Amino acid sequence: MEANEGLIAVHVGAGQHSEALKKKYQKLCKLACERGCDVLRDGKTPMDAAVAATMVLEDSPLTNAGFGSNLTLKGQVECDASVMDGSRLLFGSVGAVSGIKNPVYLAQRLCDNQTVKISHGRVPPAVLVGPGAHSWAMEMGVETIPMENLVSAQAKKIYHHYKKKLDDPGGKIKVSGPRLDTVGAVCVDSFGDVAAACSSGGIILKTPGRVGQAGVWGCGVWAKQGIVSIGSSTSGCGEHLIKTTLARTIAEAVDGRFEGDGNYARSLHDTVNRNFIGSEFLQPVEQKMGGGIIVRYDRKEGLGDLLWTHSTPSMILGYMNSMEKRAVGLTSTLEAQHVGKKAVVQGIPFKF
Repeated sequence: MEANEGLIAVHVGAGQHSEALKKKYQKLCKLACERGCDVLRDGKTPMDAAVAATMVLEDSPLTNAGFGSNLTLKGQVECDASVMDGSRLLFGSVGAVSGIKNPVYLAQRLCDNQTVKISHGRVPPAVLVGPGAHSWAMEMGVETIPMENLVSAQAKKIYHHYKKKLDDPGGKIKVSGPRLDTVGAVCVDSFGDVAAACSSGGIILKTPGRVGQAGVWGCGVWAKQGIVSIGSSTSGCGEHLIKTTLARTIAEAVDGRFEGDGNYARSLHDTVNRNFIGSEFLQPVEQKMGGGIIVRYDRKEGLGDLLWTHSTPSMILGYMNSMEKRAVGLTSTLEAQHVGKKAVVQGIPFKF
């Protein structure tokens, strides 16, 4: 197959990242982008590239996805992941699944399986959760491992720290803030084919069986091909993102069909503040925690924009054009007084 030109962007979440680890996070983002671009150069699809890049993030103990995920109330790893293929408008996701080394790859297999005919007119599953997802993975030859092999030393330390406080009836604890660092990727090629991926271990001490935005349609990922191709991948507090279908909301904000001035950053900014920060569905919430990366590519013009937004203290991401030799890793920050109440929007243009 011929090499493919494209742009890939990844994120390690909208959250509050340790100052001491920021450079390690940025380096990880660069490695993930380089892996994605290698896949594109091998002639594979944006979906393959986005999943390969996300797998690099899942395999790192730095992130809250795959190995190193947050632990549930019972001290176990349960992961959510999803993918969307914009060229075929196909979606696949898993929720609250244990014992899968790379949940995002399992989501891709579910997505690809949508086109496979099965007997007696049955419909192939698009979403699988819990033990059913694990069983299907085994049937399909997807790598499974003992659940305890996904537990990192750091995740165990964080779990015991908060579990001890939770078990103290007189103690005060807030566990919704730390480690909102869901990971994900978006990728578009010069033909306008676009795909998005997302993977998460969920919030710390979550109720077993809880599924966050990474496993829900329109909330963790969105991808749609056209003259203008758009893909998005989100991060943040899953319950906030589900109530606002954030992945689809931010993707459609930069579609260009609804606002014709071409200022996509402003359109994204207005949409996030109106439909996320100001959402009627989040009125009781004091601080709305979310963010995402969005790629927009006009294949007619051969020009695109990579944008990112977050209402959390920080968001770390990376990007790479396959025509370039090096990936870029960066940290975006929001001033403390605006956290959860306003959103920062930034972006860069690109072309093939």
